[in-house]
Amino acid sequence: MTIPTQKKTAQSTLSFLLKGLLALSLITGLMAIQTHAKAANYTIEVIVFENLALKGWTEERWPDEIELPNTQNSVSLSAPQKSRLHLKKRKTQLNNVAAKVAKNYRILFHKAWSQNAYSPKKTPSVLIENDHAGSTRLLGTVKLYKTRFAHVQFDLEIDRRIPSKVREAMAQNQQIDLSDLPSHWRFNLVESRKIKPGELHYIDHPLFGILVKIHKNS
Repeated sequence: MTIPTQKKTAQSTLSFLLKGLLALSLITGLMAIQTHAKAANYTIEVIVFENLALKGWTEERWPDEIELPNTQNSVSLSAPQKSRLHLKKRKTQLNNVAAKVAKNYRILFHKAWSQNAYSPKKTPSVLIENDHAGSTRLLGTVKLYKTRFAHVQFDLEIDRRIPSKVREAMAQNQQIDLSDLPSHWRFNLVESRKIKPGELHYIDHPLFGILVKIHKNS
């Protein structure tokens, strides 16, 4: 039996479309595998410290309310096995730097770890918090992600006790009554920047600072 030309053409078109869809599916699958396999792995080391100088308290008028860091879905360094980042604690390499910083500042956080870095939307944040009691509380996140280059993104909140020596000047600077000045004040630092492996970066704030360094693992 002879198949009409129109029917043959339709079957040929359908076959071509099916082959195209199959090829596209295979290519997409391979790209997904390659993307996952090529996730860059870095070691990152972070030092967060507070400035003990009093002048920082009155250098500018600080907001009464700040937007708190979004720690939801962030990954704790204490539970690395639960993360798709494949977190692994590492020995700190910036101990000499930290020792120099500690001469004039108070270190709130100093840790190093290795992790995978994906795109900004796929890379979870890592939780940062100080693990010792004191007059200052640190809470926030750091995200190390990869586009064409590596980037770090910090979102930190620091809750500091207002020194007694600066309370009166602080109240005047904030334009509130001294009796209404709370015992603590909250500050935040939101910063994102491109970072090259091997470079030590400094992120500044009048009352605290961050040192961060990464290197790519083989």
